[in-house]
Amino acid sequence: MSLNPLAPITDYQSMLNRIFWFTTACALAGVWMLRLFVPAIDASLGKIDLAIASRVDKLLPIAGGYLLPALLVGILARVFRLHARISDWLGIRESFETEVILAEFGRRLGVDLEARGDEPRRRARHHIMRQAFYPYVNGAHAQIDQQLVYQALDAWSWFWVGVEATFVITLTSFTLIAFDAYRIGFQTLAVAIALAMFGLPTIRAQCKRYAIAQVREILADSQRAAVARAAFNELTGVASEQSVGRRAAA
Repeated sequence: MSLNPLAPITDYQSMLNRIFWFTTACALAGVWMLRLFVPAIDASLGKIDLAIASRVDKLLPIAGGYLLPALLVGILARVFRLHARISDWLGIRESFETEVILAEFGRRLGVDLEARGDEPRRRARHHIMRQAFYPYVNGAHAQIDQQLVYQALDAWSWFWVGVEATFVITLTSFTLIAFDAYRIGFQTLAVAIALAMFGLPTIRAQCKRYAIAQVREILADSQRAAVARAAFNELTGVASEQSVGRRAAA
């Protein structure tokens, strides 16, 4: 795993590395705030400082009672793909793929997605993305402009960094409030809300621009466009079946 969180993003693994380091850094800041404003937490984590002070503390740039909990948060977030779980809970990826990527495909292919309804689009989303989008934007093996693919990956890495940071900051604020550190707790919560309301939408807008450019690049080739059109047949087929079913029921 690269130790440089600013290393170029060329694939999903390098994206995960960046997310891990920034989530760990955010967790470290959260631990520092909790120890500063919550004496009970400081006393508990202080025992870790004392336990390892005589052994490895000299090798650590930061006291173990700060660093180890932060690393634990970062590792757990990496192992369980925290950003992916949050995306599933909130429908982030699903909405982006349907509202941006599929919509752009539909617009350029002349497919009226609005007439198909939400449910058919959700059911066909995975098939269309696997057939018409992901094979052409696969990092080092991309079949379109590789620089465009890397730019999109970089933008998404910062978006997921922001998602996990928002989660960690929110969790920190709730913990502060729970331990009666109301003022700093609500101030920290305000930071999380600002990041969610302004920071993440700004990065998402950049991701949207790159996604639209990628769709345009994909459809610039006639063979790729034919594959995309064939992938959309599932969506139109699902819609037709539902339409027939409704007419039969009537």
